[in-house]
Amino acid sequence: MTGSGEQSTEASADSALVVACTSFWGDPDYADPLSRTVLDRAGTAPQAGPSDPFFYEMTGDDIDTDFESAPSGAQEAASSLSDWFRTQPERGADADLEAFAAAWEGVAGACAEVSVAASWTLAPGEAGTKPAALVCADVFDTPGTLTHFANANVLTSNMFKLVGLSPRAVPAERMDQVQATAELLAAEIAAVDDAAVGAALEQVRAPFQEALDGDPWSEGLQTPLTELGTACDAAGYSSPELGEMDNSAVVGAHAARPGGTDHGGRS
Repeated sequence: MTGSGEQSTEASADSALVVACTSFWGDPDYADPLSRTVLDRAGTAPQAGPSDPFFYEMTGDDIDTDFESAPSGAQEAASSLSDWFRTQPERGADADLEAFAAAWEGVAGACAEVSVAASWTLAPGEAGTKPAALVCADVFDTPGTLTHFANANVLTSNMFKLVGLSPRAVPAERMDQVQATAELLAAEIAAVDDAAVGAALEQVRAPFQEALDGDPWSEGLQTPLTELGTACDAAGYSSPELGEMDNSAVVGAHAARPGGTDHGGRS
């Protein structure tokens, strides 16, 4: 029989894990969680790391602070991630991004039982069950460090460089990225638990599929992303406002973070 003291210790450990993982992954509203900063910093490290390694070391400190009261297993996973920021950014282009991905998945595994975002990071869940707010955050605000873009720009900004915010020709030499982006959007459409967000994402995906079907002209993402922003707002996620810079990137609410990237979309 388990004593009351042991039960209290287990409950305290579980509560500490929830606090740490919620702060890191952002459940349930996904408004500017630490995980997003971590992806942003990892995405800029190959270019900016050697010039300011201390800046990246501070990200490691933030990770350790977030998990300092969590159970030992979660602390160990977090330590692997924080150590990456203390050792790899200064290597610049030689930074081991595979090691970052492994450490990132380690933290996701430590949090998967208490964080929906962590569980979806670790592996796709059942179709139609991914929270709309998480999908919207992934589209509008999450750096593409671990996607096929492999940079710190958010998905919207990366998409503008392919099919434009306003009308443009789709660059023929980047059809591999067009294909991968169409597949990424298809996965989000299948995953999301909100029909309106899914339908809006279909319209965002349309110019990518049309390009793959042989139409090299895109009407741009201005209207589809505005409609997606409206659907995300209705689903409880405040997405950033669209703002154009040379039809390839945007500035939004989270732009100008030191060492970070321009965040596009609606705010």
